[in-house]
Amino acid sequence: MERQPANMTKQIPEKSDDSQWPEEPEKFYPTQHVQILQISPTEQRVICECQNCNTPLSIEVVIATPQNTKPKLKSKTEGKPDFDGVQCPNCGKGAISLVGCTVVTIAQLAESPWK
Repeated sequence: MERQPANMTKQIPEKSDDSQWPEEPEKFYPTQHVQILQISPTEQRVICECQNCNTPLSIEVVIATPQNTKPKLKSKTEGKPDFDGVQCPNCGKGAISLVGCTVVTIAQLAESPWK
């Protein structure tokens, strides 16, 4: 008597029952109001709301250019962008993350331009 090989493949049912799998929750990406105004060729004013407490802020920054930055020595941190996490004067947490600029001043506004 000769044995026949067992069928190792399983047929896929025509109707799949998705109710057995939980639905993935929707990803939440917080939004933040930001307005950028040109003050001078190298300075800009960033008007935004703190991402934690929604306090309206006015932040003056100097954009990094080859003319106003010093050459950096090669180091272990090379390849990482210049990062400046601006601290909110109201809650003390990070209000906004800015890359490639230096913060000059931070001021809290009386009311938000978006309300």
